[in-house]
Amino acid sequence: MQSNENPTSSLTACPGCDLLIPVPAVPDGHYIACGRCGTTLSKSYINSIDRVLALSFAGLLLYLPAMFLPLMTLSSLGLKERGSVVDTCIGFYQNGYVVVSIITFVTAVIVPFLKIFIPFLTAVSLKLGRRAKVLIPSFKLHKHLEEWGMVEIYLLGILITLIKMGDVASIDFNLGFFCFIGLVLLSMAVSVSIDRRLFWYLLEHRETSGIDEEIQLLGIRFHDSPKLVQTAANLSLMRCHDCGKLVKAGPDKQACPRCDSSLHFRTQKSLSITWALVITSLILFFPANMLPIMQVDFLGVPDRSTILDGIIYFFTHGSIGIGLIILIASILVPLYKIIGLVIILLTIHSGKNRQLKQKSKMFRFIEFIGRWSMLDIFVVAILTVLVD
Repeated sequence: MQSNENPTSSLTACPGCDLLIPVPAVPDGHYIACGRCGTTLSKSYINSIDRVLALSFAGLLLYLPAMFLPLMTLSSLGLKERGSVVDTCIGFYQNGYVVVSIITFVTAVIVPFLKIFIPFLTAVSLKLGRRAKVLIPSFKLHKHLEEWGMVEIYLLGILITLIKMGDVASIDFNLGFFCFIGLVLLSMAVSVSIDRRLFWYLLEHRETSGIDEEIQLLGIRFHDSPKLVQTAANLSLMRCHDCGKLVKAGPDKQACPRCDSSLHFRTQKSLSITWALVITSLILFFPANMLPIMQVDFLGVPDRSTILDGIIYFFTHGSIGIGLIILIASILVPLYKIIGLVIILLTIHSGKNRQLKQKSKMFRFIEFIGRWSMLDIFVVAILTVLVD
């Protein structure tokens, strides 16, 4: 079996609306989306394994200098300060913000490494035709790391820091800054080059059956009328949320036979938990934006600033673009997430089915933009190291 052959036709359940869909082999460079809610079901990339291998290897070469070499040097009144990505985490810790230090270290240092190393390890193993036991759990982990690796957001934080401190200090770029830019670009390229359906197909280490055989194996009977919508749950099928495999439901708790993830039709108490988190977010939204988030002492004069102060600062100093970015990432994105989730929750409780496709797109957009709220934390982290 060639390592970059396409999987044959198979069945899948849409992760967005649970619609049961026969999925044909996807030609290279194309994708298939659910006709009911618009969720992307499968993407196929040209030479996915070779591309992931080359890009992830280049990313690993840049990782250490990007993390440990100084990003920039800030000079003011004859004093110089320089700092690396790791230094920003240490700066939080030394100032007593242990939890924030851990969050920054995980999202800016640990997760970016795993996002590159796991695809590299998987691609090398598939290229060599080996199926080590660690591959499946590690590749499953990689899917969850996608939303927690934030090097591109950290890079935007560096840009904001440069503009904010440009009036009071001279800033010189160091080698670490250029290595970090390269790491960001390579990390994004690796993520968009992974053909997950192909990787899981090869990791399962078996010849995938044709669609007719798979339908018979799962005991599915499709209605002749295309107007009748069938979901996986209605046919007692569960879709693995990690690898996408369809499994026939049994009387007891089950694990996915491919990746060993716990299978369930619906997450227990998900609506109650979501309501609690949304209400808590709404309560914290106003003090988070109106109370000071940092204090800078310059020549003995303390200067406290809120997120709104930072936005006004950039607008009044001509950096309208950066001001808009902070306004969107720090205020509009969290507000949009809260309002959007409330709309979705109210739709579920009311049982109304109007504009469900548009609301599904809104939910996917909320998932995509969620991590950009970390921008303020990264800006403060960089300033903590450079402005000593």
